[in-house]
Amino acid sequence: TVETPHGPLSFVALGKGPAGRARSLFTKQPSTIAWIDSFRPNSVFWDIGANVGVYTLYAARRGDTSVVAFEPAAVNYFVLSANCEVNAFDDRVTCLLMGLGQGTSITKLEVSQFEPGHSFSFKGKRGQHLSGRQSALVLSMDRLVDEFGLACPNYIKIDVPGLTDDIVAGGLQMLRNPAVRELHIECSLESKGGRRIGEMLHSLGFATTGPVTEGGGQDITFVRSSTA
Repeated sequence: TVETPHGPLSFVALGKGPAGRARSLFTKQPSTIAWIDSFRPNSVFWDIGANVGVYTLYAARRGDTSVVAFEPAAVNYFVLSANCEVNAFDDRVTCLLMGLGQGTSITKLEVSQFEPGHSFSFKGKRGQHLSGRQSALVLSMDRLVDEFGLACPNYIKIDVPGLTDDIVAGGLQMLRNPAVRELHIECSLESKGGRRIGEMLHSLGFATTGPVTEGGGQDITFVRSSTA
């Protein structure tokens, strides 16, 4: 159990990975916590790349925020769903076992179902060689809103290194909706993908704040301009 300003949060410690993520809730990415604290009441938050759900749970504990959590790795999705169950967040959080991208596909995820809390990748990670492969459904943000009726988010967190530009490109129609206020993205604007992300979001009227370097990466918040 972790105490928060909004009340206690319980975490299912299925191994060292999930337990470590729970313990580092306030220390790994404090700017993400501060960003969630800044949400307007009665908002919709999409957590893309939710892992075991530490930020999903923190946002849900506010009591005035609806959360949609996306996680394609089955082992992490299990812990994410269990964390929501143990906190009785079934009415506040929608957990979806899927990835997001530019189109619609079934893609292989490099994963080990014996390493809960680990950060996995569709493209593989440098220095990481996992023998397991898991198929995962990938849909675009636009399709989820247009065809499946998910509520348009007010706030979006994307923590999917290597695929973020595809995720943003798959939501260009939705991101034109003024209801989308801010995106909090782990990326580097100096990389090819980061530059593409910045160009797409700036063209839609979002301004950049940050970046803040923490947790081994850069977190950048894109805020819709009041004149957009």
